Amino acid sequence: MILKKIYQRASYNKNMKILTFDTSTELMYVTISDDDNIKTSRTIESTKERYNSALLIPTIIELLKEQNITMQDIEAIGVNVGPGSFTGIRASATVARAIAQNLNIPVTGIPSLEIISLINNTDKNTLCLLDARRGKTYTAIYSPDGKIIQEPCVMDYDKVIEIAKTGDYFIIADNKMSGQLQESSLECINIQKESYDFGINLVKLTCKYLKEQETEELKWYNLKPLYIQPPPISMGVSMNS
Repeated sequence: MILKKIYQRASYNKNMKILTFDTSTELMYVTISDDDNIKTSRTIESTKERYNSALLIPTIIELLKEQNITMQDIEAIGVNVGPGSFTGIRASATVARAIAQNLNIPVTGIPSLEIISLINNTDKNTLCLLDARRGKTYTAIYSPDGKIIQEPCVMDYDKVIEIAKTGDYFIIADNKMSGQLQESSLECINIQKESYDFGINLVKLTCKYLKEQETEELKWYNLKPLYIQPPPISMGVSMNS
């Protein structure tokens, strides 16, 4: 019943306290907002000594204190579920599931490719590319209004270049894929050479998903990492339980 009421609040766009975080890359984003109105946020970069996901819980606690609220005041959670760093994705998903289960609140997972797609403010379809290593690319295509044209998947470099050449896309890529595109005389936005606050995008998409998804989809046990490819090593306890 609590979950149903909270979901209805999101649907009616009332002031809902939302916690979002992303530890899938070298930059960690943590944000507390009232719906899409950001109240406070932190961006923390990984170092050689410590990966940013180790600072996730302390950072959440710090932001809660800053807003003079407790975890019990949080009414929904949004998290980047990947693709990205296997360790980072798992850290975000595990923490999000634990909080959502404990508080009995909705939680939604947003693909990293959809998060970066919001950079596009043109009327072109967005082609998002992230290196998946071994000649593979994490790929997704979105329309200007955010509809999914190609679900996140893995493709060979050659296939991706072929797709990029056949359409008039707004292309977003990381360092590795930007290099591959340049070799084929294709232009793109390199997200690792520009300064973007993807925490803002995560907040926007979290609000969108909370309004559009069914109550059952927002339950903690339905949140799973979007690995696409199997992790390189065993990740221990299953996320299916």
